[in-house]
Amino acid sequence: MAKPLPAVGLVIGVVTTYVGMVGAAFAINRLMLRVQLYRNDFGQLPWLALLVAIAVVLGVLMMLPSIGAGVTTGTGLLVSVVGLAVMLLPIRQAVDLVRLFEFSGSRIGGAYVFFDGTAVLFGIPLLLVGIRRWAQDAKLAKLSQGPGYPQQPQQPQQQWGGYPGQQPQPPQQQYPPQYPGEQDPGQQQPPQYPGQQPRR
Repeated sequence: MAKPLPAVGLVIGVVTTYVGMVGAAFAINRLMLRVQLYRNDFGQLPWLALLVAIAVVLGVLMMLPSIGAGVTTGTGLLVSVVGLAVMLLPIRQAVDLVRLFEFSGSRIGGAYVFFDGTAVLFGIPLLLVGIRRWAQDAKLAKLSQGPGYPQQPQQPQQQWGGYPGQQPQPPQQQYPPQYPGEQDPGQQQPPQYPGQQPRR
C-alpha cells in the first residue's frame, strides 16, 4: 500500500482545480452561445470535450490512493470558498473575484457558472468527503505502523521449589533411559584395584 501524502495532494488539488476552473469557465461560456444564438450545429463539441477532459483528470487524481484524499479536499475547499464568496460578497467584488478565473484578453467574459450556486452545491460535498478520506488514511497509516515500542517476547517463568530465600537450583541433567546391563552414570562405582572386592 502506497504511503498517503495528503498534504502534497492538497497542493496538487488546489492548483489543478484552479486550472480546471479557468478552462471550464471558458468552455461553459462558449457552450452557452449555442443556446443564445440558437445554433444547432456541432461546432461546440470541442468545448464539451474540454469539460470532459478536465473532469477525467480531476477524477483520476482523486482516485489515487496516495494523494486522493488531499486532492479531493483541495478541490472541495477551493470550489466551496469561491462559490460562497461570490454569493456573499457585493456584486462589484464578486465580479472582480470571478475575473481571476478568466483567460486574459478573452472577448467573452464572466464565468457564469459561479453565479448559479453550482460551486457551492458540489464544492461542500467534495470537501466533506475529502476530510473523511484524509482522516481514514491517517488512521490506517497509524495502524499499519503498529505500536511505538516493540514488545519483548515473554520468557516462560520456571517455578522452583524450596524455602523462601533459597537460591533456585539448576535442573538436573536428564540421562537417556538405561538399557539392560548398563549402569546409571549417576551411580558409577569408583575404579577397583587388582584383588579388591567390589563394594556392595
